[in-house]
Amino acid sequence: MNALRMLLPAVGVLSLAGHVWAVWTVRADRVRLAEARRLVAIDSLTGLANRSGLSAALDDLADEPYDMALVDLDGFKQVNDTFGHDAGDAVLVEVAARLSAALDEVDGAVVARLGGDEIVLMCPSPAPIAGILGAEVVRVLAAPVVLPGGRELPVRASVGAVSAMAGDEPSRVLRAADLALYRAKAAGGDQVAEYDRAEDLPVIEQRPVVRLREMTGTARVLGGAA
Repeated sequence: MNALRMLLPAVGVLSLAGHVWAVWTVRADRVRLAEARRLVAIDSLTGLANRSGLSAALDDLADEPYDMALVDLDGFKQVNDTFGHDAGDAVLVEVAARLSAALDEVDGAVVARLGGDEIVLMCPSPAPIAGILGAEVVRVLAAPVVLPGGRELPVRASVGAVSAMAGDEPSRVLRAADLALYRAKAAGGDQVAEYDRAEDLPVIEQRPVVRLREMTGTARVLGGAA
C-alpha cells in the first residue's frame, strides 16, 4: 500500500508531463500550419504577396473602396537578355522593396507580384486616389537600381491605375487596370494611365487575354516600350 502511495505522485507527474507535451505538440502543429499557409501566399523571390495573397486581400475588401495600380517594368526582358537572370532578379527584389516601402504606413495595403515583372499595389481608400498612387510608383522607381558589382540600371515602369468601388468584382478591377496599363505602355511607357470610372468596368473575356509582352510588334509601331 505504501509502495502504491509512493507511485501515485510519479504517475501524476508523468500524466502532467504527457498533457503538457500533447499541448505543445498541438501548438507546434498549429504554428507550422499557419506558417505553411503564409508561405503559400508569399512570392519566394521578392517576399511580396503572390496571386493567392492578393486574392485573399481583395476578398477582405469586398465591401470597401480601394485603389489599384498595376505595374509593368519597361524593357525588363532586355535586362534579362543582356545582364542575365541574376541581374533581373536583383532588379525585381529592389523594385519590390521600394514599392512596399511606399505603402508601408497604409493600413490594409498590399503589394503583390503576379508573375514576371508584373506587380500590383492595392490600397484601401475612402476617396479615389488611383492617379496619385500610380504617380507615386513612377516616382519611387525613378532612381536607378545598383546591381552587385556597382553597375547601375535605370528602372522605368508603365502603370495602369483604377479606383474600385465597394462591391466591384476584383477580376474586372484588375482587367481595368490592365487596359489602362496598355495605354501607358503604348504611349511610350514610364508613365501612369488611369482607367476612366465614367465607364463601366470591362467585361472579362472568355478567351485568354493577350499579355503586353506578346504584343511587342504593336507596341513598337505605336512607339511603346515592350
